[in-house]
Amino acid sequence: MKRALAFFLLLASLGCEKEDLVFEYRINDSLKIYVNNFYEEADKRGLNLQEENLIVDFVDSLDEDLCGQCERPGGKDEQQRKVLISITSACWDQEPQQNREALVFHELGHCLLNREHKEILFSSGAPKSIMTRVLDGPYQPCEYVINDNGSACNKTVRRQYYIDELFNENIATVPSWAN
Repeated sequence: MKRALAFFLLLASLGCEKEDLVFEYRINDSLKIYVNNFYEEADKRGLNLQEENLIVDFVDSLDEDLCGQCERPGGKDEQQRKVLISITSACWDQEPQQNREALVFHELGHCLLNREHKEILFSSGAPKSIMTRVLDGPYQPCEYVINDNGSACNKTVRRQYYIDELFNENIATVPSWAN
């Protein structure tokens, strides 16, 4: 009797094939430039990230007034990875291109690099990582030039460091603007 039951269970399990999970790769046209730049930066650093299982799109708003959100699987093949970007004026419409890029890179850091938030600051008060929760234009240009050349508010020189740190969180470099 036990053998017959075991045989029946074996046949039943063979008859039930596990359905292959199908993931979508879809990027909103307005966000493609930032996603493509992310993949290019990864390639420059020898990281071969697959362009699969990723949706990047806009939403009207997110909970808790967030500007971006990554939905990633808790395990290997459990769910579709999604980056959602709030299209509100405070998050996107009125932001310079560098801030838009930083937001998309931050969320892709969560979804594709499995990075968590990092809240450590340099002595200058600047965040050590683009993965900070307070993503306040880490490498934005000046909006209003107060002095002759705007160097006091222009943070565009910080971009290279933040991108390097995004792909290598153990980076030892301390940039000159950090002190």
